[in-house]
Amino acid sequence: MLVDTHCHLNSPQFADDLPEAVARALQAGVTQMIVVGYDMPSSEEAVRLAERYAPLFAAVAVHPHDSKAYSTAAEARLRELASHPKTVAIGEIGLDYHYDFSPVEAQFAAFRAQLALAQAVSLPVIIHCREAYRDTLDVLEAGDAQGVGGVMHCWAGSAEEAQRALKRGLYLGIGGVLTFKNAEALREIAASAPMDRLLVETDAPYLAPAPHRGKRNEPAYTRLVAERLADLRALTREEIEARTTQNARRLFRRLQP
Repeated sequence: MLVDTHCHLNSPQFADDLPEAVARALQAGVTQMIVVGYDMPSSEEAVRLAERYAPLFAAVAVHPHDSKAYSTAAEARLRELASHPKTVAIGEIGLDYHYDFSPVEAQFAAFRAQLALAQAVSLPVIIHCREAYRDTLDVLEAGDAQGVGGVMHCWAGSAEEAQRALKRGLYLGIGGVLTFKNAEALREIAASAPMDRLLVETDAPYLAPAPHRGKRNEPAYTRLVAERLADLRALTREEIEARTTQNARRLFRRLQP
């Protein structure tokens, strides 16, 4: 069995075939999927989907792209959503310097506020970081996330930054990029990082692994990520499945069979 620790089945791209996508995942051995929110509507939808489908769980948050809209009302609603028994994390939160959708100051404010929320509700965090690894890790190391576990989703940082994240106690989320031809640096990190700190994910509908690159991603393709990771670690696919599932359930404590 496998856990897709990061997907967006709440995306409009799954509006026409969500039941089929869930069925394909189950057929591929992906028995649990965390549907991750990125704004208030998608966070509410993640919880609704978790209620509707037994294999689905939710994470709720405001993404850095939308952090300029973060408010006390949004935080209060997130707190309510976080109390749902199938909400397993606060996420995705963090910093994104690739796009200028929200000012950096607003991103920092929303990031820190949601780290505090995670502390208050005793949930781990799912961290989005794009072209902002130093600042993201600085925030986490400054004590803003004291006692909060989490995963650096879709890891794309350097080996040195990976060591900082691991030292902080974070997990690394490994997705379809692992199969890309130009991802040798990521493969080196995935091959050498402690096995008990790796998670597999898809980020569906984005970043589909080879041979589906350029097409819509979906949770069934978690298996392709796991197979590539097994090759890199010289482990069997079954060993990767067992160990990454164990890691997921250790971090996301509400994610139980």
